[in-house]
Parts: sequence; C-alpha cells; structure tokens
Amino acid sequence: MLKINIDKKTAKRVALNIFYPLLAFAIALAVWAVAAKIKSNAQVLPMPDVVLDRFFALGSEKGFWLSVCATLIRTAICFITSFVLALMLASLAGLFNPLHRILSPLVSILRAAPTVAVILILYAFTDSDTMAIAVGFLIAFPLMYSAFYSAIVEVDRDLLKMAKLYNVRAVDRIRFIYLPCIADGLFDTGRATLSLTLKVVVASEILANVARSIGGKIQVAYASYDASYLLAWTLVAIVFSFVLEWIVAILKKVWEVARCRG
Repeated sequence: MLKINIDKKTAKRVALNIFYPLLAFAIALAVWAVAAKIKSNAQVLPMPDVVLDRFFALGSEKGFWLSVCATLIRTAICFITSFVLALMLASLAGLFNPLHRILSPLVSILRAAPTVAVILILYAFTDSDTMAIAVGFLIAFPLMYSAFYSAIVEVDRDLLKMAKLYNVRAVDRIRFIYLPCIADGLFDTGRATLSLTLKVVVASEILANVARSIGGKIQVAYASYDASYLLAWTLVAIVFSFVLEWIVAILKKVWEVARCRG
C-alpha cells in the first residue's frame, strides 16, 4: 500500500511539473496572439503560428547546426573557464581572507558593469569571436565567485575543527565535508549562470555581428526586417537555454543519487 501511495505522489508531482510549464506557455502564446492581433502588422509582430512554422523549419536550413554549435561552444568555453577559475579563487579566498579583500572590489566592479558597455569596450580591442567569449566570462565569473565564496565560508566550522582534531587528510575533508556542503550551491549557481552566459554570448554576437552564430542570424534577420525569422531564432536561443539548464538539473540529480548510494 505504501508503494502505491508513493507512486501516486510521484505521478502527481510529475504531472504538475508538466502541466504548469505548458499552462505558462499557453498563456504566453495567448498574450502574444492578442498583441499581434491588436498591432495588426506582421512586419512588426507576426502571429505565433507564423513564427513557430519558421522555428520548426530552421532545422533544415543550411548552416543552422553550425551556427548553433558555434554559439554553444563559445558558451561552454565561457562557462567552464569561469566556473573553474571562480571555484579555485573562492576556495583560496576562503582560506586566506586577504585574497578575498583584494578580489571583492574587483568582482563588485565586474558585476556592476553594464553588459553593453563591456561589449563595446572589448569590441575595440579584440576580434568578434574572442570578444563574445570574453564578455561571457566577465559576466559569469563574478556571479559564480560570489556564490562559491559564500558557500565555502558557510561550511560548518565545527566539522572542520573535528576533522583537524582527528588529522583528517585534506583530500578527505574536501570529499566528505566541503563537497557535500557546497554541492547544491555549485549546481544551482551553475544552472542559473549557464543560461545567463548563453544570453550574454548571443547579445555579444548580435552587436559584433559574429558570422555563423545564433546572434549573427538574429542580426541578419533584424537587418532584413524579417520579424518572423528574428523571433524564430530568438526561440532557438530560449530553447537551448532551457536545454542547458535541464542538463545541469539532471547532473544535480545524478550527484544526489550517487551521494545517497555512497
């Protein structure tokens, strides 16, 4: 009987997790359709069905996957570099407070800098491809550093004192104390920052008109006054943003299962 109750609860939770996103999507489409009807100008705001038709047709367009993969590779480079460097520096700053005092104002400046201003400044010094990667890094790094540092310094000090008292090896401290305590923060911050990084990279590609990229395709659509094509590529960016978040969520689930079994 208990197993049946658990299965019913699980099925209900899964159904609700599917229902609410679909409801939100339906509401968004309804508002979009009403706005398009009121505007009554397909060159400015086409109907949802027109954009969705263009969206599903993009997969067969020449160069589609090359453009998508190029943007995703730039995003991955930005994210992985930011993640590793932020985790390394946050770990060192957690051990040596003077380092955090040095990094903190620099991180605050980067976090407060307007994205468009950063893009325009870097555009004057680097090529388009490098600029898109650099901007993504400069936006993602300060967010992850701040989150990682907060998670590290909030690790239970009593556990650390006990580990020191019993001469627990540094590797075991990291594995059995630090990682379990900060893992949720790493995954949650990574999930939010990864989708943000994709958006920033696409924005950089648009302003720099990077060839073979999602942003470059959006820029081409804008220059040709093709609103349905522009919105279709915007949907591509949104879809892949959700896909990246979903991948991180799956990795978090895998980690949680592995930790429970371990």
